[in-house]
Amino acid sequence: MAPQDRSTEMLHARARGRRLALAVATLCGAMLLVHAAREARGSEPVPTAAPDFALKSTGGQNLRLSEYRSEVVALAFVASWCGSCRDSLADLRQLQETLGPQGLSVIAVSFDEPSVATAMAAGAFPVLLDPDGEAGRLYDVGRLPALVLVDRAGMLRASHRDGKPVAEAELAREIRGLLAE
Repeated sequence: MAPQDRSTEMLHARARGRRLALAVATLCGAMLLVHAAREARGSEPVPTAAPDFALKSTGGQNLRLSEYRSEVVALAFVASWCGSCRDSLADLRQLQETLGPQGLSVIAVSFDEPSVATAMAAGAFPVLLDPDGEAGRLYDVGRLPALVLVDRAGMLRASHRDGKPVAEAELAREIRGLLAE
């Protein structure tokens, strides 16, 4: 083989190697993005015990999450300054109306002052006051709105803590699945 043919062949081999490396890197990046999206939104892979907490409600009562055992709990972390939270609360009011008789309890945890938080649920479900973010830290809430679902045994079964509202149909499906267990 002539020296010129050998150098041309080596250049082609290097180019193929670079294209292969680029393809592998692209595939790995895509897999990481898919994994990150699943982690940011959706169900917990393995049920874990929901951290218990006690907070005062806008009505003045001290409520503890563990008091809701035997019910499916939709725990919504909200604030008045969060526009998406208002939409989420409207969906949760509707779900409380339709699925409450089957064992759903919606609880809102507000980071607002009591005077602001009182109107949030319009009396449809309890609003707990968490101005210091105590419960928010227990549930690793970084963005609002955030929502977690707790099953009848007190296990954390689904988590939506990415700051994006959950579609009412998707949330209803998840809740109905837990109510059926």
